[in-house]
Amino acid sequence: MSRLKACGLVCALIFFTALGLQLLLERCFWRPAPSPSRKLRAALAIRDHVIPFQKWGTRQFTWPYLKKYYDQAWYFTHTRNNKDKAAFIARLEEALDRYEAVDLFFLAHGNHYYQWLSHIPRQKRKRLRLVYNTGCKDLWQGRYWLALGAKAYIGHPGVSASPLFYVYFLRRWTLGQRLNELLGPSNAAMRRVLHLASPVLPAPLTPEKVYLDSKAFCYGTCSFDIHRTAF
Repeated sequence: MSRLKACGLVCALIFFTALGLQLLLERCFWRPAPSPSRKLRAALAIRDHVIPFQKWGTRQFTWPYLKKYYDQAWYFTHTRNNKDKAAFIARLEEALDRYEAVDLFFLAHGNHYYQWLSHIPRQKRKRLRLVYNTGCKDLWQGRYWLALGAKAYIGHPGVSASPLFYVYFLRRWTLGQRLNELLGPSNAAMRRVLHLASPVLPAPLTPEKVYLDSKAFCYGTCSFDIHRTAF
């Protein structure tokens, strides 16, 4: 098994371990009803081409949140020969026309999705709000997303266990916590699970090394929550 496949397998195991722990140890992540600002926001998510089990698990976790806490949401899953660029751009432009705030979730390995937005008029791009990217070593993209109009960008610096962070991040975000308030607890929860998963980490990886590569950072205006749509 290649190192890349081994890392992917470990991340998948950690992701579903964390999801199970969340269901067992944390209070239910649904609120009785979404906020009134729900009608002003939309979201788009992309899952890259990975094994079917990972595609299924990511969608099963993500889609209920997006459907409940956004007025409109679209979820794309790449296949081997289809990157869905045209469909994604069409839906993104529709969202930017109709909603005050649009959030993007890139649930993919190292990527360059920011290049897809170059032809969208700058005035429309001002409605971009949050961009979250699980891609390994994609923290550097923050300056590009902010230049495109996003208010905040969250990414990871190294070859990371970012799907684990995402489990805790998405839950806290949709429950209404501010980005600068949820980042620390979500990183800490990831760190705890990495230590629990220490026996399955392939050498020479250690929980602390993976944590430092995986720790999420926020660029831009990181003091807003899901309810804020005007900037």
